[in-house]
Amino acid sequence: MPYKTPSKKQKKKLEKLLGAGEEVICVTSIGDRYFWIKFLTLLPFSFIFLGLPKLGQLVRMRQSFTYALTNKRFLIVRGIFSRKIVTAPLTAITHVTIEQSFIQRFIFNTGHLVIITAGFDQREIVIENIGDPVNFKILIEDLTQNLERGESEEGQLRALPV
Repeated sequence: MPYKTPSKKQKKKLEKLLGAGEEVICVTSIGDRYFWIKFLTLLPFSFIFLGLPKLGQLVRMRQSFTYALTNKRFLIVRGIFSRKIVTAPLTAITHVTIEQSFIQRFIFNTGHLVIITAGFDQREIVIENIGDPVNFKILIEDLTQNLERGESEEGQLRALPV
């Protein structure tokens, strides 16, 4: 997988959000290529103050959105000063969809990841402009399958007579 292991700084930042026996597998944000192309495109306009708000929004988005995948759940941490934390257990994820426009696919290598979770309201988690969404989707599906396989094996062990 092209996703590198999380740094010590990222692990320490997320440490207080993790449960017992939970470890961080992957931490990401908006795509690097998306950020730098947008940044360099908006930079000339920022000198005439037209692009300054958009440039500020782009930098804020880069700093305030953190997506973490652990061995048990998916976390979204949003915010710099105030925070909003959204979690979805991997066992509750029913399917993952990728939405990419032509530009997102071939120029930015980003896309929108839509995660559908189980439950009575069929919640939808949309992650915008995530870098390399295909490999991230594969990583989520692999972890979900491994977790389901582990639970089914535990269930079989419990069902055996003593």
